[in-house]
Amino acid sequence: MKASEKLLLTLFAVLLLGGGALVMWDLYRDKRDALSDERDLLTLEMVEIEALLEERDLWMERADWLEENQPPYASRDQIDNAIFEDAQAVNADGVTTSAIQLLDAVETPHYVEASVSLTATGTVEDVFGWLHELQRPEEFRSIRRLEVGSDPEDDALIVCDLELSRWYANRKPQ
Repeated sequence: MKASEKLLLTLFAVLLLGGGALVMWDLYRDKRDALSDERDLLTLEMVEIEALLEERDLWMERADWLEENQPPYASRDQIDNAIFEDAQAVNADGVTTSAIQLLDAVETPHYVEASVSLTATGTVEDVFGWLHELQRPEEFRSIRRLEVGSDPEDDALIVCDLELSRWYANRKPQ
C-alpha cells in the first residue's frame, strides 16, 4: 500500500470514528435530556404527594364527618318526600312556597342527589333567613339556582325561583 493510500485510509477511519462519535453524542444527549425531564416530573410529583400527605389528617377528618353525618340513601320515595317537605317551608315564618316540582334524581357511585324546583315568597329577611337555614352543612342541602325579583303585587315582598337539592350517601343504611 502506498503512503497516500495509507493516509487516505487513516483519514477515512478518523472521519468514520468522528461521525460515529457525533451520532453517539446526539443519542446520549437526547437520552440525558429525557431522563432529566423525567426526573423533574418525578420531583414535582413527589412535592405534590408530600403536600397531600400533609393534608391527609384534614381530609380523613372530613371523610369521617361525611360518613357519620351524611344521610344514607334509602329509597327514591323517601328522598322525594323529604326534599318535598323541605320545600314546603313548614317551619319558616313569613315564607310561602308554591309551584313545587320534583326534579329527576341524580345517582352516582358516591351520592344520590334529590332536587326540587319551587317558588318562595316573603320579605327579604324571611326568605333569605329561610334559605340560609336550609343550607346548614349538616343538612346536605344547597341552592343550585336562585332568581330573585320583587313581587308585582306587593313591593314589600320578594319572589324567588330556586332549585333546592339534597345529597344522600349512596350506601346501605346501617
